[in-house]
Amino acid sequence: MKTDREQNPFLSGIRSYTIPALTARDDDRQDSISGPIFRNTLIAKTNAAGMELFRMPSRIEAMVIGVCRQGECRIDTDRHMHTLGAGQLFIFTPRDIIHVRSESDFRADVLAVSNELMEQIRFNIQYMLPLINHIGRQQFFDLPGDTADTLHKLIESIEAEIQVVSDTPFTAEIVRDLVSATIYKIADVLTRRIDQLPERRNTPNDRAESYFRQFIRLLGEHYLKERSVSFYARQMCITPKYLTTLIKRVSQRSVSEWIDSFVVQEAKTLLCYSDMSIQEIAYYLSFPNQSFFGSYFRRNTGMSPSQYRSNR
Repeated sequence: MKTDREQNPFLSGIRSYTIPALTARDDDRQDSISGPIFRNTLIAKTNAAGMELFRMPSRIEAMVIGVCRQGECRIDTDRHMHTLGAGQLFIFTPRDIIHVRSESDFRADVLAVSNELMEQIRFNIQYMLPLINHIGRQQFFDLPGDTADTLHKLIESIEAEIQVVSDTPFTAEIVRDLVSATIYKIADVLTRRIDQLPERRNTPNDRAESYFRQFIRLLGEHYLKERSVSFYARQMCITPKYLTTLIKRVSQRSVSEWIDSFVVQEAKTLLCYSDMSIQEIAYYLSFPNQSFFGSYFRRNTGMSPSQYRSNR
C-alpha cells in the first residue's frame, strides 16, 4: 500500500505507516511484534521501547492504544503537546499525527488495530459513541494502577496469542475477543469521565447502527474528494433525507457535520505539519480554488487558513 505522500507528491512532511510496514521493520531488528496469523492487521507488544520512528510527524493507519509503563515521552499531536508519563493511557486514530519531541527511558504497552480488524469486532454503538466523541476531544488519560495492570495483562495475552505459529479454528476468535475486551475495558474507564450517556429510550435500532457504520467507513475513504450528502446516500442506496435522519438519530450529529469535521481536521493537520502551500492544500482537499477553501475553513473555524497556520 502506498503512503499518502506516494499517492500525492504535494503531501510532504507527514509520513504514514501501515501495520505490515511496522511489522516488517521490527522483523528486520529481530524483535518480532506480530505473528503470522494477524500479521497485517494487528500489533501487540508489552514494554515496547524506542520512538525514533516518530521523530518526524507521522500517522499510523490503525487505532493505537497504549499505556506508559515507565519513563516519559514528550509528544506533539495535531491537538496539543503532552508529556506522557507512567500510568497514562494514550489513544491515536488513523487520522492523528504523532510527533515525538523527546523521550527518557520510555516504555509502553501498545496495541495497534487496523480498520479491517476493527470492522470485524462488533461494539454496542449506544455505549461507544460517547467514547468516540470523548476521544475526539482528548487523547491522554490518567489511569489508576490496577487498571494499567489489567490492560498490561490483556495486551500481554494478545501478544502471546498472535505469535502462535500453528493456529486452530479458535485462534482468530480468541484474539478478536481479547482485543474487544481491551477496548471495552478502556471504554469502561473513560465513560466514568463522561457526564451523560445517551438515554436507553433513544437507543438506535440495528438498521440505523448498520447504516452509521457504513457511512463512517465510506466517509473515511472519500472525504478528501466528496462532501455532498447525496454522494454518500447513493453509495448506500438510500435517499439523502433518510441518511440524514438515520445518522442524526444514532450520533446526534448531522451528515454534513460529520463530513465537515473530517475535512476540517485534515486541513488543520496539513496546515500544521506539512510544507504544502495553502493553494496545494485546497487542491488536495478537492476545493476548486484557494478562495473556496479559505471561505469553507473560515466558516468552520472562525479564522482563515493562514491565520490558523501562523497561530500554530
